[in-house]
Amino acid sequence: MIATTLRSSTTKGTTTKGSLFRGAFLTTLNQQQKRDISIGTDLKLSSCTLQKARPWHMDDKSSNLAKDNAVTMQTLFQARKVAVFGIPAPFTGTCTTAHYPPYKALQDEFKAKGIDEIVCYTVADPYAHYNWAKAMGNDFDKISFLADVDGEWAKENELSRDYTAASLGHRSARFSMIVDDGVVKAFNMVTEAEKDAETLLGQV
Repeated sequence: MIATTLRSSTTKGTTTKGSLFRGAFLTTLNQQQKRDISIGTDLKLSSCTLQKARPWHMDDKSSNLAKDNAVTMQTLFQARKVAVFGIPAPFTGTCTTAHYPPYKALQDEFKAKGIDEIVCYTVADPYAHYNWAKAMGNDFDKISFLADVDGEWAKENELSRDYTAASLGHRSARFSMIVDDGVVKAFNMVTEAEKDAETLLGQV
């Protein structure tokens, strides 16, 4: 299908690299918007763990080991109300310029409506995720960044997507959700990233 899309981008024997990339990438995205997490799903039942976004520690005081930085579903969701937004990859265009900024702008409003934690989730290593957050001036006390290193949680919830056309490999779909004591109360497959934070805030 990607090959077909690439061929269709060629006009009169000339093709721009931009149209090749955009055509293939958007076709892949459209094909893969296929499933969401059902309302009422209890995410605490999952045995998956996420990794705290963090710098690479160069001293003996802090650990770089996965086991020391793991966040279980129970720890994240038990007896708490959490807003989660999932992005395909750190340092990419839409994630940086459209999806994250409105959450930063509305972070205090989420807390005022009873949200205990706002989480930016992605399939990536925790070091890239941390440095992306840092580059955007994120306050980690207001928005947490958690990484699904091998995409296990995304696969378990059928949110894994193939972004090979954009040289990203397998990542997560773009989504958002409200989770109350582990139970999904609202879930969105996000197609308009810049409007997602406002939409999710209205679902709290």
